[in-house]
Amino acid sequence: MKKLIFSLGILCLFQASSQQPLSLSDAIQIGLQRNYGIRIESGNVEVATNNNTWGEAGRLPTVNLNVQSQNSVRNQQSDNLFFGGQLFPGFELNNQRTYGMTPGVTVTWNIFQGNRAIISKRRLDQLQAESEQNADVVISNTIQSIILGYYVAVLEQRRLGEFQKQLNLSSDKYDYIQTKYDLGGAVTSDMLLEENNYLTDSVLVLNQQLALNNAFRNLNLLLVEENINRQYQLSDSLMIEDFTYDFTELSNAAFNKNVDLKKIYLSQTVLQTNTALQQSSRYPTLSLNGGYNWNRNVSNLTDARYSGPNPDYQNPPEPLISKTGTYFANFTLSFTLFDGDRINRAIRNAYIQEDIGNIRIDQLKKSIERDLASAYDQYLVRKQLLAINQRRREAAEINLQNSEEKFKNGSINSFDFRDVQNNYLSAAILELQAVYNLIDSKVTLMRLTGGLIREYNQ
Repeated sequence: MKKLIFSLGILCLFQASSQQPLSLSDAIQIGLQRNYGIRIESGNVEVATNNNTWGEAGRLPTVNLNVQSQNSVRNQQSDNLFFGGQLFPGFELNNQRTYGMTPGVTVTWNIFQGNRAIISKRRLDQLQAESEQNADVVISNTIQSIILGYYVAVLEQRRLGEFQKQLNLSSDKYDYIQTKYDLGGAVTSDMLLEENNYLTDSVLVLNQQLALNNAFRNLNLLLVEENINRQYQLSDSLMIEDFTYDFTELSNAAFNKNVDLKKIYLSQTVLQTNTALQQSSRYPTLSLNGGYNWNRNVSNLTDARYSGPNPDYQNPPEPLISKTGTYFANFTLSFTLFDGDRINRAIRNAYIQEDIGNIRIDQLKKSIERDLASAYDQYLVRKQLLAINQRRREAAEINLQNSEEKFKNGSINSFDFRDVQNNYLSAAILELQAVYNLIDSKVTLMRLTGGLIREYNQ
């Protein structure tokens, strides 16, 4: 039996000495830096920022540099070739080599397309804002998860402390009864009863230690900690300030600062801009296509082979070179007269998407209104439950202290004292749970009113 006590003591001592301190604020900052979802959304924001340019919107011209090389070898043969006023059958001139190089610069610019470029740029601005708001939603959810995960670990740690106190008390009782038994002041049944109580409390401590280990693993998952089994000395205690909320102020904050609602408003502006973008297809398009081409052509007949009727023919002594420069500027005005009604269908569909977006906004607002009312009622009830459980624990603690003296002087038996002991443990556990439940309700109210972003993501 003493070996079991020693093993449990060494286990707790080793775990306490190997833990590193961690506050709630540190946990939130670590989670915000490492969280997978936040890192993904940061990448999406960076992509949206990179795309938010006038060039992506189509406002700027496109400039291309082209270089074309033309090389050919020509063989010419004719049965009847008119040459010098006469017909010469069997004319043949082979191995005519031609080399051409044509560099050029072209500019393509859509000068007017129904303000499509301006509307597209506005849409890119909105997409960037929407992406940033998506990141705020992920950040808010992450902060909520880290806060609750942190306090779950604190809760399990405090529970372990209460179970350990129960075990220590059972150990003292067991030692006390064993001493009385050795002196002949207790019977075997009393000693076996206290031994059973001690073993029961030992099992509770071991199971609670397992629950604490799992709570730390869940916290490490939220913090993206490489060592999933890392444990901490949690410096923030399981307590909450007594604060009274005004429901009207909460409602105003929820409808003005709720991150989900702000996100869906931005999504609606994107849908409205998409409608304007589809309507721009009804306007004509004016485009410019201009540039400059320069050509240098070389025809080399110096090594050509001639087989024909002209005895005076001689190959040119040098290659023939020609150079040409061409400027051009062409304007194109186009207007869609009929395209199978595709433009009108796209516009009608865009209006429908706008209507759907408005319905989703109304749906989300109703959902937030319901969730806020439920969370507010829950917060008020849990405040009352915490006060009740605090008073219950205080009374149970006083009763435990008084009963311990009565047990030692023989006023109550082991069964009665065990009931008092269990009542205190139950009251202490319920008080801890009530504190955590109130923290959970407060965090929920902060999440609904956008308070998590304001307070923890500075």
